[in-house]
Amino acid sequence: MLARLRRRLKRKVEELGGRLGELGVKPVHLTITGLFLSVLAFLSSLKNSLPYYTIFLAFSGLMDMLDGPVARATGKASPLGAFLDSFLDRVSDALLIISLVNFGLDWGFVTSLLVASLLISYSRARAESLGVSLEGVGLVERGERIILLTATAVLLAVNFTIGFATFILFLALSLETVAHRFIYVVLALRDSKPR
Repeated sequence: MLARLRRRLKRKVEELGGRLGELGVKPVHLTITGLFLSVLAFLSSLKNSLPYYTIFLAFSGLMDMLDGPVARATGKASPLGAFLDSFLDRVSDALLIISLVNFGLDWGFVTSLLVASLLISYSRARAESLGVSLEGVGLVERGERIILLTATAVLLAVNFTIGFATFILFLALSLETVAHRFIYVVLALRDSKPR
């Protein structure tokens, strides 16, 4: 079911990306805008403004979802663009997750989520460099992480206890994804020949 939802969402995002490309929007515009919105979200957290944090977070995630489809639709996909997108996504992840400390979450929990998030992204990048695709492996890819982060922020604003429970679920799913990807790659490469 999750895979089906991912495919459906991916089709919609690709269609929207194609339309934006036709309007002259460039992928680098979306990548930079996404980072800028993440910085604004972080600054909002310093002011303890959950509503603004959530809005900037949601739109930052939207920019991240669209830059790849726009690049493909406009024929502007390139190794440099892919590197910049991946690098700046990690910066955004760090800013958005660290921001949760400013809303009362414990540093230890937040650091655990940050490490898990970075390991999820690293495992995919490293596995793909070794010829192993991790698309769809694990419960929370970047899209799901942005959704769960947004849900956590919204629920923290409504009720801290419910928001914290959502955060713990988010952390557990992230750790599952790290373990799942690690095991998947080890099994995939177990019989590979030494270089």
